[in-house]
Amino acid sequence: MVKQMTELAQNRINFIDQLHQTFLMRKGHGAFAYISISDALSLFDKFTGTSESADLFITRFVRSL
Repeated sequence: MVKQMTELAQNRINFIDQLHQTFLMRKGHGAFAYISISDALSLFDKFTGTSESADLFITRFVRSL
């Protein structure tokens, strides 16, 4: 039997992937060269409480570092 990934889990994976890609483009290294996985998960939790797009939220965060 194949288990389906929850929508929340898929959204979290997509967010972390986008976070990583934004760090690569803007800083030259992936997200985990700058933040821990627990930081990334906390950032996702903060993002879910906003009405911003992931792109805007992530870009603003990466620029702040």
